[in-house]
Amino acid sequence: MSDLPLVPSSEAFPAHVFDARGLPPRVHDERIGGSVLVVEKDLPEGSVLLATAGVSRLPVGAGLPVELAVEVPHGQEGAGLIALRLVCDDVAHHRRTPPVGSPWRSSQPFLLGTRITAIVATSSRWGDSFDEVREADGTLAGHVRTLRLLTDGEAAVVATHGWDGLLERAGSLERLLDVTREGVVDGHVGPNAGGGDAAGSAAPAASGPPRDGSVVMLSRLHEQHPPRWLTFEDGVFHSVTGRESPEYMADSGNHTFWSRTSYLARFPWTEGFTSTAQEGQTAVFTDASGAFTLED
Repeated sequence: MSDLPLVPSSEAFPAHVFDARGLPPRVHDERIGGSVLVVEKDLPEGSVLLATAGVSRLPVGAGLPVELAVEVPHGQEGAGLIALRLVCDDVAHHRRTPPVGSPWRSSQPFLLGTRITAIVATSSRWGDSFDEVREADGTLAGHVRTLRLLTDGEAAVVATHGWDGLLERAGSLERLLDVTREGVVDGHVGPNAGGGDAAGSAAPAASGPPRDGSVVMLSRLHEQHPPRWLTFEDGVFHSVTGRESPEYMADSGNHTFWSRTSYLARFPWTEGFTSTAQEGQTAVFTDASGAFTLED
C-alpha cells in the first residue's frame, strides 16, 4: 500500500474519527501500509472500537471516500486489526470502497482456529452521527463503514436477508462480536473450525493488537509449498513461497493470517529468523535446514 499515490482528503475525516463518540482515542504506533492510522477507543457498551484515519486518501474509482471501523470485545483487538488490514489492502489494490451489505466470503477462515470466513461492511449501531462524515458547512464528505466478522452461515443470511435480518436472528449485536463464537445461525459455518488459537490467528492481548511479531501474514500457497521469503515489516511477518504471481498477491482472498506459534508449528526451521528479525529485514530460505540469508 505504501507505494500507491495518495489523494488530497478533507480534514473532516481525521477530525471525525478522532472525535467519534466523544471518547479519547489511542493511536497505534504502526500504520497499515505505512500510511493509514489506526485509532482505538473503549466503548461504554463494553467493547472496543478500532477505526482508520487515512483510507479516505487512497484513490478509488467511484463513490465518496470512506474510513473503516470494526467493533470487537476486549482482548480481540488483533482480530479487528486483521479485518482492517484485509479491507485496506483491497481498497488500495483494487481502488474500490467496500460495498455495503455484500459479504466478502472465503472458503477458509481468515482467523486461524475460528469459524470467521467473511467480512461485510454495514452501518454502525450509532447511525448517521457516526456513519456520515460532514464538512463544517454540513456537506457530506464521505462515510465510515463498519466491518462485521461473520461465519459462513451468518454471511449467507446477510446475502439473502441483509444485515438487519442477521441482527434479528441473533437477537443482539453483542452475539455477533466475539470471533470465537460457533455462529448464531444453523447451517454451514465454514471449514477448519475449532482448534488453533482461541482468539483467532492474531492471538490478541487485552492491551491492544499484537505489535511484536506474533502475527504472520502468508499466502494460501503455503498449504502446498514451504516459505522462501519471510519479511518482518510494520511489526508483522509476511511470508511467501516464491510461486505467487503479482495477480495472485493482489487478491486479498489469497492471503491469511496465522499466529507465530501456529506458523512455527508448521515451519519450525524459520524460528531462528523469527526470533531475531529486525524491522525491514527479509530472510531467504532454500531448504528446511534452518539456514537463511538476509536479502539486501
